[in-house]
Amino acid sequence: MTTVTIDSERIDDVPLLMHWMLEMHIDRIIDAAIGAPHGNRQGLSYGQLAVVYLAYILSQCRHFLSPVREWVAKHQQGLTQALGQPIGETDFTDDRLEDLLDAVGQEDVGEEIEKQLGQHLIRAYALPTATARIDTTTVNVYHRPEKESILDYGVSKDHRPDLRQFKEVLSTLDPAGIPLCSAMVAGHCADDPLYLPLWQRLVEVLGRTDFLVVGDCKLTSLANRAQIQAGGGYYLAPLAMTGDAPEQLRRWVLQPPVKPVDLYLPGVEERIGQGFEVVVAQSWTPPKTESHVIWHERVFVMSSDKLGRRHQQGLAARLQRTERALRKLKTGAATELAQLTVQSQALLTHNDVGAYLDVTWTPHTNQTKHYLKRGRHGPNSPSEIVETITWQLQITHNDDAIETFNQLAGWRLYVTNAPVARLDLNGALACYREEWQPERGFHRLKGAALAIRPLLLRSDQRIAGLMRLLVLALRVLTLLEFVARRQLSQQGEPLRGLYAGKPKRAAPNPTAERLLQAFADLTLYSVTDDQQTTYQVTPLSALQRRILGLLGIPETVYTALAQLPLASSP
Repeated sequence: MTTVTIDSERIDDVPLLMHWMLEMHIDRIIDAAIGAPHGNRQGLSYGQLAVVYLAYILSQCRHFLSPVREWVAKHQQGLTQALGQPIGETDFTDDRLEDLLDAVGQEDVGEEIEKQLGQHLIRAYALPTATARIDTTTVNVYHRPEKESILDYGVSKDHRPDLRQFKEVLSTLDPAGIPLCSAMVAGHCADDPLYLPLWQRLVEVLGRTDFLVVGDCKLTSLANRAQIQAGGGYYLAPLAMTGDAPEQLRRWVLQPPVKPVDLYLPGVEERIGQGFEVVVAQSWTPPKTESHVIWHERVFVMSSDKLGRRHQQGLAARLQRTERALRKLKTGAATELAQLTVQSQALLTHNDVGAYLDVTWTPHTNQTKHYLKRGRHGPNSPSEIVETITWQLQITHNDDAIETFNQLAGWRLYVTNAPVARLDLNGALACYREEWQPERGFHRLKGAALAIRPLLLRSDQRIAGLMRLLVLALRVLTLLEFVARRQLSQQGEPLRGLYAGKPKRAAPNPTAERLLQAFADLTLYSVTDDQQTTYQVTPLSALQRRILGLLGIPETVYTALAQLPLASSP
């Protein structure tokens, strides 16, 4: 009697991810940057370890080290075939993975990996390099370091100033938000000095300086703008509302030097705002030098109709809320003017309406005759006159200040040194509107896709190594998404079948997460009888085959798994 044993192994999107990362040369670049391990080390190289570990992170949406060995054991055949290298039982122990994080976490090694990988991806996938973006975020932890650490208290973008944190700086390429460079710094660092070093690293990766870098208002410190100008680069960012900027905005909006024009986004017929341009001469002197950087800067004075209406409605709501709260203050006989003044000022400050409301408390004296004895009182009964003070509230609206606020609502200053031929008023508006790209990368890093939190590592170097690998995983997602969307736009036929229960719903711009989710039902079967072992793979659906075609991945990454697999190393 013949005994047949059937084993199954879920493969899902793992072969796709492994092939994609090998095509990105992640393993080769990491091995070249780290160098050969010591002579006694056997098994997979650092680059091969990283590729499998990244496949685990992307498929399981978690980065914990301890479950990796068990996960690899459950996917032994698929991973071995996809990697083209036997995987040993001890290749993915905690010690091996910690060694990987320590190696990648070295600052010079991490920067070299990002440089070589960025240059390779730009060449291999013909990535546009005209515009780059830089932004920062914070990552909170519950650690209590026993020695000096980059985990420190600071201004938290997650609104948790009670927790220690570190800052992550990320630069991305338009239009897909593909990361090029990243840096991990101490949680107490200010944002302003972080932009220029990353811009300089972008220059090394791109091999030129004449690209446009876009950032938030922290990019617009005079030192940053001057050094980008001196280096031959271009910048675009909203001007920080400090120093003379608020008065400049007020003067230009209330008395425009030129007539404002209507602003439109590409492909949108409805006006979204108004704006005009002012050219301003700028100069900066580096510390401890006598040289000067002098240039002409273009200042875009632009408004958003929607933002302006929201600001106006917000002020009206705050005024109403403040008036209601003022009228509810207790004004009994024992209340003093000083107490009412303090309470009123606290309400005005809390609602930020001190410039728009004037509050006056007027005393009114009431005289009441009180008899000194009980009982029936006659005209000659002893009595006294008791005076009590009550307070009458008078609220006056500062109409001029409110009118000025409504006129300024929605207006903002943006600065650039790019020539008009490269960036006009509408182009600057459309360009800055794409600032969500690095923010989306942070959302993936801190959200469900890559899930940096909770962070269980203690060593600063290992945390830095993990962040480098997570940013590599972010590159995998964004590049995969970019290539698929580019191919769909060229084909002119949207993708259908990505949404459960809606097989006909079109997806012209699918996310990488949905593309990978489409491979969630694939299994590798091994059938063993008395004579031999054969392998079978779940047949690919039409949707899965089309996704592979969009990405330029051969179907053999799945079908070849049915062939005789490589033997696992001991």
